[in-house]
Amino acid sequence: MTVRGLLLRASLLVLGGCTGRRPPEPEPPPAPDWAALAHRRLPMLEPCERPPVEETLLCGSLEVPEDRDRPEGRSIRLEIVVVPAQSEAPPHDPVFIFEGGPGGAATRRAGGGVYAGPVRARDIVLVDQRGTGGSNPLDCEWRQEFSPGERREIFPVELVRSCAAELSARLDPSLYTTDHFADDVERVRRHLGYGPINVRGGSYGTWSAMVFAQRYPQSVRTLFGIGFNSPLVSNLSKRGVWTDRTLAGLAALCATQPECAALGPLDGMAREVLAELADGPRRVSLPDPARPDETLVIDVGREWLTENLRLILYYAFTSRALPWALHRARAADDWRPLVAMAVLIERMFRGSLAYGLVLTVQCSEMMAFDVEAALARGAPTLVGNYRLEQQLQGCANWPHQRLPTLTVETPRVLSIPTLMLSGALDPVTPPEYAEDARTLFPDSLHLVLSEGQHGPFDLEGAWPCVHRIWADFLDRGSVEGLDVECAATLTRPPFLVDEEGFGAYLRDTLVPAAD
Repeated sequence: MTVRGLLLRASLLVLGGCTGRRPPEPEPPPAPDWAALAHRRLPMLEPCERPPVEETLLCGSLEVPEDRDRPEGRSIRLEIVVVPAQSEAPPHDPVFIFEGGPGGAATRRAGGGVYAGPVRARDIVLVDQRGTGGSNPLDCEWRQEFSPGERREIFPVELVRSCAAELSARLDPSLYTTDHFADDVERVRRHLGYGPINVRGGSYGTWSAMVFAQRYPQSVRTLFGIGFNSPLVSNLSKRGVWTDRTLAGLAALCATQPECAALGPLDGMAREVLAELADGPRRVSLPDPARPDETLVIDVGREWLTENLRLILYYAFTSRALPWALHRARAADDWRPLVAMAVLIERMFRGSLAYGLVLTVQCSEMMAFDVEAALARGAPTLVGNYRLEQQLQGCANWPHQRLPTLTVETPRVLSIPTLMLSGALDPVTPPEYAEDARTLFPDSLHLVLSEGQHGPFDLEGAWPCVHRIWADFLDRGSVEGLDVECAATLTRPPFLVDEEGFGAYLRDTLVPAAD
């Protein structure tokens, strides 16, 4: 064998070529223990597990006075969860999540999925707003069981009164407003030793974010909001108007999908179904969609159905099933699919909110408008004034205080970099509201998703797109130069147009969401 041949053979031996096998891949280094690293920075918190979240989190609490003017009085224990940064040297400016609702508990969203990808370079801090979750919740048990002959209400008078009396024996519901929550967040920020924070809010969370920024502008580095509330107009005053616009927009989209168009005009079918209830309820018997071995017998009233239709129109993942359900009610006189959707959407909302806090915040901060004008505006709309009338009824029986806009007498114009994301088809926080907010936050960029509703994450491609834009915004600390082209490509899933697709959707999507 030549010298060249010997050298070649030796090289093959070194590379494992003589056996035809590659050398074994080196073992990947173990993933850093992000929770342990975070615990060194945040020793006041302890590692914890929150199933079904698979990673280790940090948990703790902070005692704050219930009444900031009486620090020696009753205290509230605020529940805190930190999703640790996946970085050995994270920036000192974490993200604080301001939950929606009002009445939602932030720590219930501790799963890493919502905060996946590049935004995990920072700690994600979740604080249950006072009155929710683990922070002295204002829970009111008026989740009625279905029974024949029952008139279901959002805020039943006797149950609201009894809940107010029960809670008032151990706390003051009027002190659970957004300005008190803003003070709580500032105490948590200082307790954890952070600098100015990046605020992310959705829906009511944008309202609480604006309140926090008004009270503590020096503590806010950036603000990212999805479904902005207006600081000028209460979202309770025009819900019927925006619901009509959403329904018309969805009807136009349905008309572009031949199978959906064949079912009938979406807005026309909705009006026809509700018209059938004008003279009184309709009794519908159906298997409980979450417990098929049980039967529900429901007297479907117009008010109850209109409110749940309004809620169905919040999201693409719920409204995509509406055309087929309405079609079945009209063409086959089969109301079971539509009523099943209404039952599940009611459970989804009622199960996720502390309704005592809903009343405290909305009655104290969101009723400063001309009620008679709002009633006149809402009367001719599809859903009418039932939601507003129920709000007035609830507020009349709930202890609260009347606060000025954003809980301050004169809101300030602030130079905080602000990223706003709206859905063109949002029935509760339409793009107009974000434009109102820009009068107070002019250093802002407003993105409108043409097929978006109340939140973007049920649109195709939304997760990577929105998180990449948000992460870039966090790194820059500015709205200048952001690449936002992907936002124009986000589209809603197709409408469901047959019984098989509807059944799978109900079983696999809406039932889990309502649990």
